[in-house]
Formats: sequence, C-alpha cells, structure tokens
Amino acid sequence: MSEGAITILCALLGSGAATAAVTAFLNDRAAKKRLDTGEVQGMRWLLQDRLEQLALHHLRLGRIDYEELRNWNRGHRIYHELLGGNGDLDNLKEALKRLLYTNEKEKES
Repeated sequence: MSEGAITILCALLGSGAATAAVTAFLNDRAAKKRLDTGEVQGMRWLLQDRLEQLALHHLRLGRIDYEELRNWNRGHRIYHELLGGNGDLDNLKEALKRLLYTNEKEKES
C-alpha cells in the first residue's frame, strides 16, 4: 500500500472516529438537557415519593406478593433509567426483594 493511500485511510478512520465521538457527546448532552426540565424533575420526584410510600407500606405490613413487587420494580425502572433517578430507592428495592423471599419461605413451611 502506498504512503498516500495509508494517509488517506488514516484520515478517513480518524474523521470517522472524531465524528462518532462528537455525535456521542452531543447526544449525551441533549439527553441530560431533557432530564433537567422542570416537568421531568417533577415527575421524578412524584414517582420517587410514590415508590417510597409503597415500599414503606409493604415493609410495615411485613409482606409483598410477586405481582406487587413486579409492579414496584416497573416503576423503579422508569424512575431510575428513563427519568434519571439517582439510586435513592435501591435500598428499598433490596428490602422488598428480601421481604418477598421471606414470605415465600414462610409459605413453604
């Protein structure tokens, strides 16, 4: 391969990588900007509050069934992945999973 062809190939690869990097940066920036709107922040706060209340309710009752936990997990996924939640609910998620496991063990006894 000639030196000129190698130069052209390197330029093409380099420009493709630079374009990909700039595109990724801009997409990430746009996604963060969408999560900073008042509407999204309000929805995130409301969903976090609702999930906390549901979790505390089940923990006070000392039981949760599979369908209730599945529904709670669906809300948690929306809060965490789609609305940019920060992980505040992760401990409650684990406590609910342990509660379900405990309930299932009691049914087997």
